[in-house]
Amino acid sequence: MKTFNTWQQFITLLYSQIKQKDSLRDIEAGLMTQSTRWYHIGLTSIHRSTLSDANNKRDHSIFKELFYHLLSRCRDLTPKHKFRFKNPLYTIDAATVDLCLTAFPWAKFRKTKGGVKMHCLYDHRGALPSLLVINDGKTSDIRIVKENDFPLLPDSIP
Repeated sequence: MKTFNTWQQFITLLYSQIKQKDSLRDIEAGLMTQSTRWYHIGLTSIHRSTLSDANNKRDHSIFKELFYHLLSRCRDLTPKHKFRFKNPLYTIDAATVDLCLTAFPWAKFRKTKGGVKMHCLYDHRGALPSLLVINDGKTSDIRIVKENDFPLLPDSIP
């Protein structure tokens, strides 16, 4: 992990999301097949053990900060939608993300199924998410809304 920096980890994770890679072995194999093309952005061959160590040991807050920075940049660029409402309109939606229980034993959702739940506050003015809350799959949607301070503007329509 000494030579595998945060930028390389980000590029690897971004690649795995775009290509819908489901496992470290799949990520490693996919990157190996295109290894001659990755050096332009500073990525060398990645081993799954190195990626696993980085994902477990490296602080995730840098990616959180990057998300919010990109979100603010995108808000400035997105077209504003005109509604008949004078007040801001928000939607709160939840989706369950299925996870393999043997690979993620901490994500027990049911007896034989693993998963987490992602709650998204969607701002219709810019067609962008305003907030994401990820928790265990067992917690009800109503409880999440009550327990979290969603950044709604005064007089908004949730």
